Amino acid sequence: MKSIVIFGAGIAGLSAAHELIQLGYTVSVYEALDQPGGFFRSSRLGKDNMPSEYSWHGMGPWYHNAFDLMKKIPFNEKGSIYDSALSRPVDFGIFPDTDKAQFYDEGLKSIPKMFRMNTFEFIKWSYLMLKTWTANNRSKIKYAGRNAAQAWQPLLRDKAYKTWRSCFGPWIGSDWSNVSLHTTGDFFRKQLTTKAAHRHKADQYGPAWTQGTGAGWLLFTGPSSEYWFNPWVKYLKEKGVNFYWEKALTKLEFDGTTIISAFCGEEKIQGDIYILAINPFITADILSQTPALERQAELNLFKPLIQDGPHTQVSFRVAFAEEIKFPRKRTAVVVSDSEFNLTLFAEEQVWGNEVDLGRDIKSLWTGTSCISSVPGRIYHKPVNTCMKEEFIEEVKAQILSCGALDELIKEANNGKGLKEFPIIKIEVWHEWEFSAEGITSLQPKWVNSTHTQAYLPAQKTPVSNLFLAGAHTKTQAQVWSIEGAVESGRRAAKAIDEKVEVLDQHQPLWIKSLSKIDDILYAIKAPQLIDCIFLSLIIFFLWLFFLS
Repeated sequence: MKSIVIFGAGIAGLSAAHELIQLGYTVSVYEALDQPGGFFRSSRLGKDNMPSEYSWHGMGPWYHNAFDLMKKIPFNEKGSIYDSALSRPVDFGIFPDTDKAQFYDEGLKSIPKMFRMNTFEFIKWSYLMLKTWTANNRSKIKYAGRNAAQAWQPLLRDKAYKTWRSCFGPWIGSDWSNVSLHTTGDFFRKQLTTKAAHRHKADQYGPAWTQGTGAGWLLFTGPSSEYWFNPWVKYLKEKGVNFYWEKALTKLEFDGTTIISAFCGEEKIQGDIYILAINPFITADILSQTPALERQAELNLFKPLIQDGPHTQVSFRVAFAEEIKFPRKRTAVVVSDSEFNLTLFAEEQVWGNEVDLGRDIKSLWTGTSCISSVPGRIYHKPVNTCMKEEFIEEVKAQILSCGALDELIKEANNGKGLKEFPIIKIEVWHEWEFSAEGITSLQPKWVNSTHTQAYLPAQKTPVSNLFLAGAHTKTQAQVWSIEGAVESGRRAAKAIDEKVEVLDQHQPLWIKSLSKIDDILYAIKAPQLIDCIFLSLIIFFLWLFFLS
């Protein structure tokens, strides 16, 4: 069998390795860091042993390839990662500074309350959402270049508009200043129309349950590296995958037809097939060293793919000396009036008692600032130009100013408010470097934006032995996500060997049918299908009115 060389031990690279080692290939994985996981990994770096995450990550009901893969990775004697390391659904809520927290308690009926919309605003919001669902080519071409927040802004009052856009970072994973209407619409379509249901066994928290359409998102029941990547790498090693740590790809040697070797510094690496599962910024740099390679189809997309630069999404931990209870199980928080678009989750709500939160830590909240261009309320600086101490003070102030969060804390803690719980420390993920010139990360992060949809490369390239993987490549997931990364790794493996199975995203027949009609309308430069239907109804009723 052929030898496979994979660069990158993140989700995409490990997914490709997982599939190919099962089929008998010789697989070697080279990783620039000293551990696997990429943007998903966790660490315990401080003397207090507190777990730190690059960010906290949810897994939705449309994560079909991710869950399917987890079923095949042993976790402990009780079962797989899927069986033993996933939480029950989190309960996402919108937490404003001055109003009450609102949750998705009544399905779609909850949306107006959650986003502080009146009935007419909800109708207009739904109208635009439906337009995104029933557009195919129009969405991928036109809506992909239109900012989602700007598209909804004329339809909503200021309060509803700001509340709605506050969910883009916590849910979609891309800040509202850059995320496209196409990405936003497709994300919520998958969440609300996915068909497959993921069944879970009974556990200590209750009977067997199902995660299906519209259901909440799942987390791991412990730090990411400890509950996914370490067991996964152990399993892959047992299967025969060779891992090489602190080996960063620096160059590809191209003879005009194939890749004949790769280099990690001065070390020459050779294999029959190469898979690049590294982030697109580094990939673009490596390709630029060999113009003949950079000009190849698919590979020539990397420069425009990274044109918007890295995404600044900074994670942090807030450690408390006392346990903080919540009145709801597994409460996930969107601090909707936060300038930094903060999202929070108290890890002890899903982590088992066996997980060490760190010395003297009784409650550990992990959070993320999801937008970097909006000035904060204390120093009036955006995250991009904050110093570390300023960032921490801003985060603290924005959390403590959230009245809805404080009310929920008081409800579950005998009237004791958030400010009364002593904070041991606020820690920021160690890779972020703050300076007067701006904030940077050792690992530049790519996410979907209004300028990138047309440049997502396929996994298969014209170079016969070079393949691509990563959530920045073309997938049915369409958005930078765990599911997108797993799917891309599987698709790269499938491009090498047809026996690899990739699970498709579901699209309801009514959406497929209406989208095909809109493709015809878009080709002849006619208005969107939903607009046409609406205009036809107006003309019809006006005709009836004049007849009467």
